[in-house]
Amino acid sequence: MQTGLDAPLARGRARDAGIALRSLGLALGFAACSSLLDVKNPNNVNASDLDNPTAAPAIANGALSALAYGWGAILTEYATVSDELTWIGSRDGFRELDVGTLTNPTNEFTDAAFPFVGRARWMADLAIKRLSKFDSAGTLKNRDDLARSYLYGAIVYTMIADMFNNFPIGSDMQNAAPPVGRDKMDSLYTVSMGYATRGIALAQSTKNTGLETSLTAMRARARHAKDVWSLLHPVGSGVPHGSPFVNDASVLTDARAALALASATTDWKFRFSYSATTVDNYVGAWVNSRQEMRVGDAYITKTPADTLRDPITGTVDPEVRRAAIEFKGTSATQFYQPLTVLSARELYLILAEAALAAGDTLTAAGQFAVNINAVRLLNYPDSARYKYDPANAAQPRPVAMLIYERKANLFLQNRRLHDLYRFGQTADKWQMATPVAETVSTPGTLFPITQVELLSNPFCVATPTVCY
Repeated sequence: MQTGLDAPLARGRARDAGIALRSLGLALGFAACSSLLDVKNPNNVNASDLDNPTAAPAIANGALSALAYGWGAILTEYATVSDELTWIGSRDGFRELDVGTLTNPTNEFTDAAFPFVGRARWMADLAIKRLSKFDSAGTLKNRDDLARSYLYGAIVYTMIADMFNNFPIGSDMQNAAPPVGRDKMDSLYTVSMGYATRGIALAQSTKNTGLETSLTAMRARARHAKDVWSLLHPVGSGVPHGSPFVNDASVLTDARAALALASATTDWKFRFSYSATTVDNYVGAWVNSRQEMRVGDAYITKTPADTLRDPITGTVDPEVRRAAIEFKGTSATQFYQPLTVLSARELYLILAEAALAAGDTLTAAGQFAVNINAVRLLNYPDSARYKYDPANAAQPRPVAMLIYERKANLFLQNRRLHDLYRFGQTADKWQMATPVAETVSTPGTLFPITQVELLSNPFCVATPTVCY
């Protein structure tokens, strides 16, 4: 993954990003002084420099860098609330999340992650705005830079809708805006789908199959997530509302199209990569280095040998074992392990879920089994024993099988809490006795707007209820 303009903004809030960008050119602001400090920094970037079309790749790279860091930042809290990670350290903020309390706006870790998510949104929108302007003027050298900016925008808008009860999307530089509103957060998925659609058209025009694959998979993901959101909202009125399963024709069309585009790549994934010369993996720092959390007992109890076992073969699940070992890394790589955002595995599981909802689950030739086995083939390429047959009474029933495969194949991908909610399950650490955890009493609850925004956004200060 490439670094970009976001590095000097590492501690900037989303709407302060404009100030931070402008301040790049002022890093050595005492140029009038004649001394040893009178040095011109070649790395300084003025805001006006971003109006130059030659800056397009750097702007897109900056959006990617900010997004990758923000993704890892909020994943840390999300996975701790779910059963993917469990608290073993000394910081009470993580303990609070682990037991299922996630709406405390002063939780130090959710509050710390919030600005990184806001920055990622701002940088993605900045990239789209600037590069679209270049494209309209005919000065954009590589239209793939705009296509991938649309991909980053689609990812971040879905991420925010997935993670938060409310969010101030409209804030820009020093201009604050009121939050979207709890009952309108699904509108962010619509923005995501729109960005993906524009990106797909660009990728098709440049014949960039790789980008077209990622954008099509992202649109399938956003559409599926929007349907899941509708199952879980409004919070507190019964979760899920009706069937917990998604069967949406537009989702299926995109999932099939993305799989067709990715067919030349075995076990296709779109991932964020990290390195010592770009940005680090936030969740890796807290889990692998600080050891505030470890992989949860629902996945690994003590050692890799105790990893989640496949319900058909009885052996350690190959994908969970692979993902856990990769995530842990080594002392040299523990900060830089990749994180999966989109995958062929998820697309197959989306298709399997739709088949289950449609009742096509009776035989090994049905679309439920066909798509479940497409995932399982990636784990067991050299053995027939992997196959799932719903007609075999000794094997799990379709609902249990879908839940298992999503749990095993979407580990640390910002999906698990939503699945716990919609499938009526609870994480092993959630507090069931008084005071009952919010995840238990009001399933569907997500993260709040946190203190860093509540104290600085004038709309929140003047009318706190709009930021609830």
